[in-house]
Amino acid sequence: MCPRCGCTETYNISARRRLKCVACLHRFSVTSGNIVASRKLSFTDLLAAIVIFVNGAKGVSALHVSRDLDVQYKTAFVLSHKLREAMAREDSGQILAREVEVIAPIFSAAT
Repeated sequence: MCPRCGCTETYNISARRRLKCVACLHRFSVTSGNIVASRKLSFTDLLAAIVIFVNGAKGVSALHVSRDLDVQYKTAFVLSHKLREAMAREDSGQILAREVEVIAPIFSAAT
């Protein structure tokens, strides 16, 4: 889908791995307008990062991602932050219905 006009019909420009919109003739790539736009990592590394991030039961640190993908810590940190933002955007419209139970932890003061 074209990020400019929303048209779903496109031409494939195979020489540059880009698409061209039929309606507005805007050229774009498959990563335009999403969380991996303007990233220098390969698609394989991006997908590996998503797999590592999603499969972590209690979350995954950026240091863990940087070690597994053999990238700098800052790269892994920014990528992890973008994945968290995308997940938060997906859940932002969710409204809890019915009865919701919250269990607060009980802390005892050590004397």
